[in-house]
Amino acid sequence: MPIETTAAVLRAFGRPLAIEPVTLRDPGPGEVLVRMVAAGVCHSDVGQADGEWEFPLPAVLGHEGAALIEALGPGVAGLEAGQAVVLSLAPGCGACAHCVTGRPIRCQRALRAMTNGELVTGASPLRGAGGPIAAYSLLACFAGHAVVAAQSAVPLPPGVPAEIAALIGCAVLTGFGAAVETLHVAAGTRGAVIGLGGVGMSALQAALVCGAEVAGFDPQSERRSRAEALGAGTAIDPDSEGVEDLIKKAPEEGFDWSIVTVGNAPAMRMGIDLTRPGGKIAIVGLMPENVPVPVDFLDLVTYEKVILGSAYGSVSPEVLIPRIVSLYLSGALPLGELVSARFKLDQINEAFAASREARGIRAVLDISSAGPSNLAITSDLPAYHPGP
Repeated sequence: MPIETTAAVLRAFGRPLAIEPVTLRDPGPGEVLVRMVAAGVCHSDVGQADGEWEFPLPAVLGHEGAALIEALGPGVAGLEAGQAVVLSLAPGCGACAHCVTGRPIRCQRALRAMTNGELVTGASPLRGAGGPIAAYSLLACFAGHAVVAAQSAVPLPPGVPAEIAALIGCAVLTGFGAAVETLHVAAGTRGAVIGLGGVGMSALQAALVCGAEVAGFDPQSERRSRAEALGAGTAIDPDSEGVEDLIKKAPEEGFDWSIVTVGNAPAMRMGIDLTRPGGKIAIVGLMPENVPVPVDFLDLVTYEKVILGSAYGSVSPEVLIPRIVSLYLSGALPLGELVSARFKLDQINEAFAASREARGIRAVLDISSAGPSNLAITSDLPAYHPGP
């Protein structure tokens, strides 16, 4: 039987999200119904709400989620009601060449469904008073409940707080994978991370675990201080005069690699310009649609630099998420440092404002309901306090 839940609905680009009642259909074959506990506020959600990319409206955004399974659709195996899961936006179709080789983020069938606001398993499960509502990134986490593909539900072991699990679902997975899977960062190398939000801090932590020396770049002093506390050799304001000196010296003293987590042209150019000849650059940040980035191809060819796109950790989340969770539980990845504020679902527009202003590292929405649970928000997270 369809259920009613509450969701943050985007009805027009550039307008605030509205908290509305919505209806979710029953989970179909290969799908599960989950109760959301926590959702991270990714800048991609904010960019989508601002209209940086085309998407059908109305829509429920949100693609960083931790949840509890409430019901299984026909044919679902390996999951059970009450199980804690991280939600993944890369379930794939399971049959194409990309999926069978462990790269579901490249699955074209899944990407078409994502573009259309559907699930890879079928139509959007959401309806409102005015008709169908699109599901963002195959998930739609900014709601009390969601229906998702079973392959999007990655089981969690005990001991992972809900807000950490939610961020593992995108920010951590993306940054960690860029360092470990896309660049294969090696011990003893020197690298730069451009942008120290949730993805950048995750990339920085991953590179440190690999034994690299890392410099962080971000205009926010709070983020730079946090990066140095986590182990960055230095943290630099990208607008400072010292950056020009680093670029001038790059042919002899440049970084071995860089990871660019910011979706703007100057940041991407900086990531390229700071690397040495033969250096590798992983581009993670998403540019607004139809906005080109100028690249000096003479420099690229002469210095034999390599520019790589890195999407959502590159490899299957079913493989990468357990590795990340294991490192977190061992203490090697201090992921609690990423969470800078929490909000309730009805404060989502305040959370979006904090993201636009780059306040803190990552905000988390607490969507948990009352009652005992094996997946919960920790009690020591900072509450929201308006910034200056």
